[in-house]
Amino acid sequence: MATCKYCGNETGGSQFCQNCGAKVEAEPVVPQPAQFQQGYYQQPMQVPVPTQPSFYTPGGAGGLLAGNIIMLVISVLTCCLVYTIPALVMSIIGIVFAAKVKNAQNADQEKSYRKVALIMLLVSIVVEILAIVLFVVGVYAKYGGFEGFFDELESVLESAQEAARK
Repeated sequence: MATCKYCGNETGGSQFCQNCGAKVEAEPVVPQPAQFQQGYYQQPMQVPVPTQPSFYTPGGAGGLLAGNIIMLVISVLTCCLVYTIPALVMSIIGIVFAAKVKNAQNADQEKSYRKVALIMLLVSIVVEILAIVLFVVGVYAKYGGFEGFFDELESVLESAQEAARK
């Protein structure tokens, strides 16, 4: 039974002492140490340690990004050829996916981004080569060589300059 710490009388379990009227505070419960029998081993309780989730750290795609940027520049420089427009588009798509590699959430996603960036790079290279070959074949078919092509290009430029002067 609890006793009043001011007057020492028993409180009878009430919140206030019946003798002096002081508020009776509950005594803190102190846990008793565990009693073990001699010779009896009790295995300690294992508490699971919370682990932090593992974060995937993807590698960069520097080579794929640089390759697609180079193909983009080449496609822009040769954009007067209508056939290089698909190479331009493929290079842009390749750049986007090469940039996504760095933000991949897992290895499968990184692998798929790399694959798309590589395919776009290869396709843009093939399209660019085909465009240049078709251009050269077209020049030889129409003008019989680059001399005729440059002569006509020079005459077109001269007529444009004359038209600009008027």
